[in-house]
Amino acid sequence: MRLLGGYIAHSVLMSTLAVLVVIVGLDLVFSLLDEMDNLRGDYGFLEVVYYLLIRLPNRLYLFLPIAILVGVLIGLGNLAATSELTVMRAAGVSIPRLIFQACKPVFVLLMLAMLASEFLLPRLGQFADTYRWEKLNKAHQSSLVTSHNLWLKENNNFYSISVARDDGQLLGIRVFELNEDWSLKKLITAPRADYLEERWQLSDARDVTFNTDKLEEKTFEKLVIDLPIAPEYVALQAFDAADLPLSQLWKYAGYLADKGQQSGYYWLAFWKKTLLPITVFAVVLLGASFTFGPLRSVPAGTRVFHGIVIALSVKFVQDLLGPSALLWGFNPVLAVLIPAGFCAAFGFWFIYRAR
Repeated sequence: MRLLGGYIAHSVLMSTLAVLVVIVGLDLVFSLLDEMDNLRGDYGFLEVVYYLLIRLPNRLYLFLPIAILVGVLIGLGNLAATSELTVMRAAGVSIPRLIFQACKPVFVLLMLAMLASEFLLPRLGQFADTYRWEKLNKAHQSSLVTSHNLWLKENNNFYSISVARDDGQLLGIRVFELNEDWSLKKLITAPRADYLEERWQLSDARDVTFNTDKLEEKTFEKLVIDLPIAPEYVALQAFDAADLPLSQLWKYAGYLADKGQQSGYYWLAFWKKTLLPITVFAVVLLGASFTFGPLRSVPAGTRVFHGIVIALSVKFVQDLLGPSALLWGFNPVLAVLIPAGFCAAFGFWFIYRAR
């Protein structure tokens, strides 16, 4: 059985890698053509190629799930086309056993992808974007990571920050303190704030209190207040949640939740990454069941088409349920698991019918 399992795994692995090379190759070609419109300054053709090569691991990670699904369909489909799966089943190997052997290379590829997304891809993505910016603008970008036009909320207070830097400095701060009826109670403005001893010190602050009959204005050379942001999280604001590693997503989402701020967007990204193996295995189960059921005798092109349709359908449903979870307040885990659950259920049903 070990030799047979290795043969099935090799067929699936080679098909998956071939599909991944084709998809990523096409993506590189279109990305290269798109970047040609941005050639200027020191950003020439060779720099474009270098930039795209640095981004290549990120593109491999992005297209890996669909490549796995199509690869499993093609790998098992080729074995079915040559009646090798029929011979294996006649020899007493069950369908679940065959699918289990086909999933072995899938597990290895997913583990490698998860490790890369945690330790390699975020740094490569940041380096690539910095390189591209420097070449386009003929300037050296500071090592500081900045975020712009941030809006934060804590209880009845709203905070507007024009520029936040991860070295512990904020620029253009406005603090809006509201009453229980959401009327404006106090406005604090300052051109700059520095992070000192775990609190923020405003420089040249202006404090305006809105009373029922008059306004009271005070100025402070230095004013120490609490703001719902820490320097170590400023860098995370500069990147999309999907580009952050799991450890930072978990830490930052928990930090926002503790501060009473909206953390659902980051929890959704966290669960999408964490449950990626479950989603992929569910989709693979559905795709593999087709090989023993409706698609066992169709051409390879038809299998590829069905694989792409399944993958895009699952992604569409997850993208639809994700914002719905944030809007209606149900657990983001459900937005990830519901499509996977339907795929697994249909997969088991097709397998049961094929037995």
